[in-house]
Amino acid sequence: MKRTFPIALSFAIIGLTGQAMAMEMDMSKLTCKEVAAMPPARTVAVAMWMSGYAHGKAGNAMIDGDKAEANAEKIAAYCKKNPNATVASAVKAIGKM
Repeated sequence: MKRTFPIALSFAIIGLTGQAMAMEMDMSKLTCKEVAAMPPARTVAVAMWMSGYAHGKAGNAMIDGDKAEANAEKIAAYCKKNPNATVASAVKAIGKM
C-alpha cells in the first residue's frame, strides 16, 4: 500500500520524539556498526531519513510501506555481514540485488 511523504515524515518525527540527536551526523559516513549501536528510536529515524533521501533524489514523494519494510530487511542483512560498511553503501548494494 502506498503512502504519501507527509506520513513518512510523521514517522521520522515520532522516531525522534524524546530522543534529541546528541550531535550532527554525516549520513554519508554512518556505518552499519554505528547504527546497530543506536537505540531503536534513533535507528527508525535513520531509516526514515535514508528513505526520504533516496526518494528525494529519485524525485518520488510516494512510499510503499511493504517495499520499504522489505528493503529495510535487506539492508539489515547486508549490514550484519558488513558491519564496517556505510549505510549509504548498503542502500546502493541492495539496489543491485
